[in-house]
Amino acid sequence: MSSEDPKDQGTTVLRFPQSRVLPSGHAEPTRYLGPGAMANVIGAPEHQTTGQWCSRCRGDWYGHLLEVTCPECGNRHG
Repeated sequence: MSSEDPKDQGTTVLRFPQSRVLPSGHAEPTRYLGPGAMANVIGAPEHQTTGQWCSRCRGDWYGHLLEVTCPECGNRHG
């Protein structure tokens, strides 16, 4: 009898493009870029926003669930 679960056979995990953009190996500290524009407009408290990474600014910002634009530089690609 195999130790593998039959439900796990043939399954693979497909990564969503840019779901996680890893910072490069630099030892720079992460910058806090603040809230996104949409989060500001609707007045969302920070604990109800989602964290995003901007590779250009090398920092984290927090925005509404559907928000994708960095508040610092306008980057939309993580």
